[in-house]
Amino acid sequence: MERRKREIKHKDYYTTVELSGLLGISRISVFKRVRQGSIKGQKMGRDFIIFERDINLNKLKSIIKHN
Repeated sequence: MERRKREIKHKDYYTTVELSGLLGISRISVFKRVRQGSIKGQKMGRDFIIFERDINLNKLKSIIKHN
């Protein structure tokens, strides 16, 4: 599983499932945060994609741990 995380980090965008795995939260939590606007996402079919340029993973991880 660790190897998979390294591969994901080199992408230009993440799906909600990939981002939830990186942040350690559920996919539904990612959906809620996208809908609330705390994570900037773009609708792609039935899912959202989150561009790497629009997020700071370290900042998101620290915010989620404190909530």
